[in-house]
Amino acid sequence: MLFTQKQDTLKLNDCYDRVYEKYPNAYQKTLYESSSGLKLKNLDVNYLPQISFKGQATYQSDVPGISLPIPTIKIPETSKDRYQLLLDVKQLIYDGGSTSSQKDVEESQLYSDKQKVEVELYGLKQRVNDLYFSVLLLQEKKNIYTAYYNDVQSKIKEMTSKVENGVTQKSNLYILQAQLLQIEQDLESTETDKTASIKMLGELMDKNLDKDIALKLPDPQVNNYEITPGDRPEYKLFEFQRNQFDAMKSSVNTRVLPKLNIFGQAGYGRPGLNILDNSFQPFYTVGINVSWNPINWNSNSNEIQIYEANKNMIDKQKETFDKNLKVSLEKYKSEIQKYESLIKKDEELITLRDKIVESTASQLLNGTITSTVYLTELNNKNQVLLTYKTHIVQLIQSKINFLTTKGSKIYE
Repeated sequence: MLFTQKQDTLKLNDCYDRVYEKYPNAYQKTLYESSSGLKLKNLDVNYLPQISFKGQATYQSDVPGISLPIPTIKIPETSKDRYQLLLDVKQLIYDGGSTSSQKDVEESQLYSDKQKVEVELYGLKQRVNDLYFSVLLLQEKKNIYTAYYNDVQSKIKEMTSKVENGVTQKSNLYILQAQLLQIEQDLESTETDKTASIKMLGELMDKNLDKDIALKLPDPQVNNYEITPGDRPEYKLFEFQRNQFDAMKSSVNTRVLPKLNIFGQAGYGRPGLNILDNSFQPFYTVGINVSWNPINWNSNSNEIQIYEANKNMIDKQKETFDKNLKVSLEKYKSEIQKYESLIKKDEELITLRDKIVESTASQLLNGTITSTVYLTELNNKNQVLLTYKTHIVQLIQSKINFLTTKGSKIYE
């Protein structure tokens, strides 16, 4: 039985890029931009003339009239039924910066919404890390078992020849064959777990990954282990959220400024502007309108205080994020130091175990020990080797987690 794997490889950064591109929520940024663009266009309408048409027909119980005691003079009576068609035009001249400030609020909202998506996408990196290194551990485990399988298979060939020549007992051969079957089971179990993990990683990436694809073990460069925050997207989000509340405060301040409009009205009806003329007449009026509401009973001031309180809450959220981030960085830094120390001991153990297995292999061939003794030492060696490979993967994973948590770019 020969275990091999294809040469196709997958890098960690490739996984990041694919997840960032294909994750469904990534499309939300485009939706936010489209929605915000429409809102800004609606706000621009404030600068355009506002045109409206109105029409009405009324009947009233009485109308103004003048009664003179001179029979020769008769003043026309106004009809009790009235008709009007009106065209109103209103053009904004000055709104105290209200529209402009509303546009600033909308743009700051867009920045915040898009950055929230960036934060969510960055959070996926940790999920990618967990799955990626889970596959790597199983990949290393499979390699160890494969080497173990080949060692035992090689010894079976040697022992078969000795049994045929009557040099050793058949029980030694049976023990080796039984161990070979056990290794096959372990390999199949490892392969099943590896295939499942690759499938989960592929689901996250929205890509069909070959079950035999080889994942490249990264070689991250950590320039320093300072427990200081890096370029995390959350910091931009905090900044954008504070800017959003500043924009809202500015919008409140524009409410106390006067608003200036010019307007015009053209109409046709009975009566016109001259109510003494009872015929249908065209008419028009033009003018300028100023509105100002300087007294708001502190409602604007209260609203500004609310926005200031929200900014303070953002600052506290940032402080909490900093503290939690430093705790996580300290944890990964400690793990890195631990695995570096363990790996040094693993290397010493491997050297000793290699010598022991080499000695027992010679003794087995010479018939001075049984296959059980040899397999015990060979298994001990493989367990040490598996622990060593596991510690290497865990060391690199801790470095990757450190860089990911810090917000540093990962160079493989």
